[in-house]
Amino acid sequence: MTDDLLFETFVADRADALMRCAYALTGNPHDAADLVQEALVRLRGSWSRVRGKHDPESYVRVTMTRLHITVWRRRRREYLAGEPPDRQVADTPSLWADFDSDLWRRLPRRQRAMIVLRTPGLFAYELDGKLILVDLTVAGR
Repeated sequence: MTDDLLFETFVADRADALMRCAYALTGNPHDAADLVQEALVRLRGSWSRVRGKHDPESYVRVTMTRLHITVWRRRRREYLAGEPPDRQVADTPSLWADFDSDLWRRLPRRQRAMIVLRTPGLFAYELDGKLILVDLTVAGR
C-alpha cells in the first residue's frame, strides 16, 4: 500500500473517534471539526515518520490537545484598546461610612487583622487613639 492509501484508510477508520475526542476538548461541534482537520493536515505532513514509529492516533490526539491549548491561550490574552471604555461610576457612600470604631476596638487584635486582610483595599491604622480606616480601592477615592 502506498502512503496516500494508508493515510486515507487511517482517516476513514478513525475519523469518528477523533471527532469525539475533539468535541470533548472544545465542547462545540464546529470547533471540533476544525481541530480534527488541522490535526490531520499536520499528521499528513509527517505521515511517513509517524506511521512507522508511533501510533498515528495518539499522535493526532496529542496534536489536537496542543492545538486546542494554543487557541485557548490566544483567546485569553488581554487586548489593549487605544482608549479605555467610558464608564459612569455612581457616587455611593463609603462602605465604612457608618463604621463603629468602639466595636472595632473590642475585637481582638488577630480578628481585626483578619478583617483588614480579607477586605480588599482596606487599610486601618490608629492615630492619636482614633481608628482611621482608609479605602484604597479606585472606587473609594
